[in-house]
Amino acid sequence: MTETLFCYCCRIHHPKNEMRRFATKRGERWRCLRSIRAAQGSLGERDAFGRQQSSLNRLAAIETAERVTLLSPGIRQS
Repeated sequence: MTETLFCYCCRIHHPKNEMRRFATKRGERWRCLRSIRAAQGSLGERDAFGRQQSSLNRLAAIETAERVTLLSPGIRQS
């Protein structure tokens, strides 16, 4: 099994050979080559990538919240 690292941009794990350290305000984080290449594109390409990634992140957050709600017996749904 290949070692994977978490991409803070995509919010998923990628193989280590597809990742690079990326400097942020809060220190260095791992970022995938796909997101780095997308950021180097034209303004329209960057915006399209950002919208797509935001949509994917939103769906992942909803799925996680639903899974947590289903697993937590003390939480009532209204």
